[in-house]
Amino acid sequence: MKKALCAIIAAVICMSLVFSGCKDESSHGSVVDNSNPENYANGSEGMNLQSDIKIEEGETVSEKNLGTDTELFMSNSYYLEGTIYSGGEVMPVKLATDGTNIELTATLKGLSFGVLVLDDQTYAIQPQAKVYTELSDLLVKTLGIDDLNVSEFQSIRDSSNEQAAVNQIAVTINGEPGICTDFVYSDTSVKLYSVGDKLVQVENFDNKGTMTMQIVVDSISAQIPADQLSLKGLTKQNIPSFLSSFVG
Repeated sequence: MKKALCAIIAAVICMSLVFSGCKDESSHGSVVDNSNPENYANGSEGMNLQSDIKIEEGETVSEKNLGTDTELFMSNSYYLEGTIYSGGEVMPVKLATDGTNIELTATLKGLSFGVLVLDDQTYAIQPQAKVYTELSDLLVKTLGIDDLNVSEFQSIRDSSNEQAAVNQIAVTINGEPGICTDFVYSDTSVKLYSVGDKLVQVENFDNKGTMTMQIVVDSISAQIPADQLSLKGLTKQNIPSFLSSFVG
């Protein structure tokens, strides 16, 4: 799961680069007023946006109680819809992973962009135009998304590289009693917030404790839609033609 979260962050950064270079910004308002200090988290570094979910931390819980959605997220085979807060942007997202392949589709400034890792090959997808392009290993590395080309997507629980320390804290989420399950590694930590069986929010932190990504979860399911983790229905294009689909 550590690798999967890093891949999500990299894909979002890649998407932002493509959009900023291919779309006229003058016709779009900003997603959020970053001049407002309340929009900043953890100072000037890392995240500068937070969701409006109100969380108050309580006491440490000794007996682990994860809930159905959290267990599903930890299995690393699911379909999730929600909103990502990362890199100064707020983006509705769809995320599918089967434990080996992963697809992230995000919408920014009215356009949707997807990154798909399928059988160790990375593709960029434009769902609205129903086109895709194959990204070479060199381009993937140049864009800084080479972490997407991984053949091992492991769950938090079953990571063979490093066993996480798992802590649970009783929290109040928007006035309701909930649980924060915190998976702590040497270089990162992942916090999963849940109310009963429902997974509400996911947060990722670096080794300095700075939040690098936040996902507000609308829904998560074990059933992956047929149009996910697949190139069916999409037309292959070269990179120049693919990029033109954002401005045409």
